[in-house]
Amino acid sequence: MAQAEIDLSPEIQELGIEQYARELDSNGLTIVPPEVNQFGLERIDRIVEIILERAEAMTGSKFTLDDGPLDELEFPRPELTPEQMKQIEARGLTDALLKPTQFLIQKLTQVDRIFRDLAVNPVSVALQNHMMAGQTRLSSANCFVKWQGDFGYGPGLGLHADQGRTPLPWGPVAHTGNSTWCLTDYTLDGGALAYVPGTHTEGKPAPPPERVKDAIPAEAPKGSVIVWHGATWHGAFPRKDKGLRLGLAIYHRHEATLPQEDVPGQTTEAMAADSDNPEVYRVLAGLNDKFPYRETQSETVPRVKTSVAAG
Repeated sequence: MAQAEIDLSPEIQELGIEQYARELDSNGLTIVPPEVNQFGLERIDRIVEIILERAEAMTGSKFTLDDGPLDELEFPRPELTPEQMKQIEARGLTDALLKPTQFLIQKLTQVDRIFRDLAVNPVSVALQNHMMAGQTRLSSANCFVKWQGDFGYGPGLGLHADQGRTPLPWGPVAHTGNSTWCLTDYTLDGGALAYVPGTHTEGKPAPPPERVKDAIPAEAPKGSVIVWHGATWHGAFPRKDKGLRLGLAIYHRHEATLPQEDVPGQTTEAMAADSDNPEVYRVLAGLNDKFPYRETQSETVPRVKTSVAAG
């Protein structure tokens, strides 16, 4: 499927990030280093502190960047039939089900202002708008907490396209897009994101098994933001090194696409005001959007015309 080229916006040009926008067009993914996205490593360190505190509160185990969880963790055993377990075993996914090596911390824009500041980072927003023809909105803000384990997502690396539930055929305008902030270094042995370059042009929700050989790691230093198109096949390599890989996904959607979180319904005016750029945050949170309407009657209704008394 040929991919039409999207024009560069004034914001892209003003920020001097044309090369990253062009890489998004050609590869379906780009990595913007800390010195270009300018969010600041001090703020990244503060986010790491919050994530580690929240991880301990949620799991009961202390976490460190060097060692990962200091206690053995387990997921609640799922209620599955013997037949379902046989299918899982046959697919080689038992370890993924019963031996966790990661979990997700969700709804972070409601936790602290710093996550809202991350969401309005000008470079990230400009690249998301580049993919979505200026109509990007927030879908969710979640952090992947990942530690050492041989299995991860299994031999298929969990490759998929994020916008897989939207109808085909897909065009160049993304239905969804991801800006994942590297809170730690991303390396191959550290469990980096896996992706197959150029697959945003193939228009398929998931690859056939043989395409896993084409996956490469998105390696990036701490403080980088990895931005990719919702049609790009991606997953992750298992983490072989000791310690943690932390990735904070600011997931975006086109205005016409349903969000993962109820961002419009759960964002207050006070939350929007408490961010680096309240005007942009209001737009991203959908507070200015017409839909979904919450009034009983959002459109005006005509009434019987009253006659004017004769003078």
